[in-house]
Amino acid sequence: MESTQRMEVARYLRAGYKLVGNHSAVAICRWTRSAIRGERLCYKSWYGIQSHRCLQMTPVLNFCDFACKFCWRMHLPGRFKIPNGWRWDEPEDIINGSIIAQRLLLIGFKGNPKVTKERFLEAMFPRHFTISLDGEPLLYPKLPDLIKRINERNFTTFLVTNGSIPMRLKEMLKKDAHPTNLYLSLYGPNKEVFQATADPKIPNAWENVLTSLELLDQFKKSRTVIRLTMVRDLNMVEPEGYASLIKKANPMFVELKGYTWVGESQKRLPITAMPTLDELEKFAEKIQEITGYKIKVKDDKSRVVMLVRDEEAWETNLKMVEEWKQKVSRLDENWKSKVEDFTMEEHGYKLLYY
Repeated sequence: MESTQRMEVARYLRAGYKLVGNHSAVAICRWTRSAIRGERLCYKSWYGIQSHRCLQMTPVLNFCDFACKFCWRMHLPGRFKIPNGWRWDEPEDIINGSIIAQRLLLIGFKGNPKVTKERFLEAMFPRHFTISLDGEPLLYPKLPDLIKRINERNFTTFLVTNGSIPMRLKEMLKKDAHPTNLYLSLYGPNKEVFQATADPKIPNAWENVLTSLELLDQFKKSRTVIRLTMVRDLNMVEPEGYASLIKKANPMFVELKGYTWVGESQKRLPITAMPTLDELEKFAEKIQEITGYKIKVKDDKSRVVMLVRDEEAWETNLKMVEEWKQKVSRLDENWKSKVEDFTMEEHGYKLLYY
């Protein structure tokens, strides 16, 4: 990384992130730590995610084109502009480096009395790439190839985007780079609320998001999800506006997730900006009335309410989950026959294809 960029990302290292190459990073989320100990899973288990095998990463550490009010990250100037001549790493190097970084971050669990040998070994061989963590992934120009390579190597891919670069989504469609789950975060029911919430640093951001919403339904091989991060007294308004955009995009699922008062967002928002699960449910009910989407499941710990388009979409999800479980069972037989006691020296840097 450039020297100025390295200074800005130093705080990520202190927070436990591991850098990968020139601009990527991996971090372990609370649900991965919980699951590896045999405790609670992330709500994304709705979609077949095994939390202890989930690799949370970003290919654009500290680069984003929005400065969302609810974001827990610091909004330093270098975050909003990629330096001229920036050198982008190859997808294969990012994938391999991310797997190694994940193993290094989790290797300490090997001696934890709460972690079974089987659960630890499974964690050393992740099956899910969640491309979110930090920044806007669509800024990575080789993202379509990254997604294709991850899919080809038998991972699920969860991509979370703010929809600011529809051109990249079009490239993904052209290259048949369909993530397993495609999340599009929608930060307002209209342009005014969107601008106040997302504080975009690029021109025509709202118009770009509308174009991305129109593209969502073309990702036929993906679970498509619109995510609403709800902030009380900011963007948790006008359910009619959200409903109109949801009907326009026609996603399989809609998730309402309550804002959490953490990190740098505490300097921008009051703690009262956090909605309760009951408030989220009531807001979801209004969207339900207008769109015909139905509230299907909720998670009290993460404060998430999920709506599904129809029963066909839900059955498709269940079928995808079951097919993935069967595939993983077959794939795991390969490495389990080779690894009895995982060590970084023997396996960590070599056994990357499995």
